[in-house]
Amino acid sequence: MAFHQVKDLLAWIHEFHQKLSEQYTRLAELQQDERMKMALVFLADRERRMQEGMVAYLQDADEGLLSTWLIDSQEFVHPRVLERIPDCLGCQDIHAILANVMTAHQTLKDMYRLRAELSSIPQETELFERLAEQQDAEARLQSRDIARLDMY
Repeated sequence: MAFHQVKDLLAWIHEFHQKLSEQYTRLAELQQDERMKMALVFLADRERRMQEGMVAYLQDADEGLLSTWLIDSQEFVHPRVLERIPDCLGCQDIHAILANVMTAHQTLKDMYRLRAELSSIPQETELFERLAEQQDAEARLQSRDIARLDMY
């Protein structure tokens, strides 16, 4: 999908978080290991919160910013992050899941940074810089909480 306006890209980000949440939920339902199940439920909840945050932003954002045309309208085909999350039926650790979680965060952060660099107006730059910072904060939170879970 080619993104032509800021709202197109934000709608894709909303869908990205939704798909991750659904995938973590499905994987959690398959788990026998209680720690893995707890980690996946936690991740599904965090993705759902990010999805809800994007919905709220799309509803409340300045229409002028949302309808801003992207300079290059290139296609952002994310590297099959969703497909790389392993099916961990009987898996004994969460390191593979955490690696994929960090890959998803890095993918979005890199995209946000690129969009900030290519932006045509200061509001667009600010939006994507703020989204990159939020993505970084979320990655730290998820990494910390999963590490805590793995310790116990």
